[in-house]
Amino acid sequence: MPDSGLRTTLVILSSLVLSGCAFITVDLASLTRIPGFEERVLRSGSADKILVVEVLGPITTTAVREALTKRQGSLERIDGVFTKAKKDEHIKGVILKIDSPGGGVTASDLIYRRVLEYKASQKVPVVACITNMGASGGYMVALAADRIVALPTSTVGSVGVLLPSISIEGLIDNLGIRDQTLTSGKHKGAGSIFRDMSPDDKAIYEDIIQDFHQDFISKVKARRPVSEDDLKIIGDGRIMTARSGLKYHLIDEVGYYEDALKAVETAAKIQNPTVVVYRRAGENSGGFYSWP
Repeated sequence: MPDSGLRTTLVILSSLVLSGCAFITVDLASLTRIPGFEERVLRSGSADKILVVEVLGPITTTAVREALTKRQGSLERIDGVFTKAKKDEHIKGVILKIDSPGGGVTASDLIYRRVLEYKASQKVPVVACITNMGASGGYMVALAADRIVALPTSTVGSVGVLLPSISIEGLIDNLGIRDQTLTSGKHKGAGSIFRDMSPDDKAIYEDIIQDFHQDFISKVKARRPVSEDDLKIIGDGRIMTARSGLKYHLIDEVGYYEDALKAVETAAKIQNPTVVVYRRAGENSGGFYSWP
């Protein structure tokens, strides 16, 4: 007879088998793998296609992995879209759908350049359609288009650079805390939240901001028919309605998706094209105004 310990082990094993317990192998790599893009048809038409390229939300180069889910930044997504689009000779034009408050200076500049590069290599027209917000870096991306259409209820502009900064020096003084940070030079710690900026510190960061701002303004001058009077308004960084944006030549037309589509059809010299968008499995199918 088996001893009591062995009997107990046999009983437990038998109960696991009878209850249908089984070991399951999970491919963790598949959980973090980003599925490829699928072509979704927004409107059926001829063999010619218009591709809707979406720039939505805060603009980033990459995204942080969340638990087991891998996400992509704006630049990574745009790169994937254009890589796929270059393989389709039926794409005759692009609607650049924008709903973004902006984001990183580098990411915005790179997407702006990606659009220009795709347009030049594929020799297709690009029309931007700002659906809700095309501000700061979102507007910078729109500048790459040949024409900009903005919905009547959208906001545009905010041409400028923002460098958030706070100081808790007064708070830590009240708490009896002393900042003992060591630096290799007197300006190495410039911008630290643990102390107020000195005039020299402020001058350093103001130079950086002005440099980036001038680059943004140079893009506006190169891509838009603005006057010096326009730039006096645009250059102060204000955000404005689509109608004000039209007045100061930030956009070409106050309209809707249908107007952007008509504009790209005219520029591409095609009629009744099929309108498509690239989205991933599991993302919202929706229409033009939906988000993935």
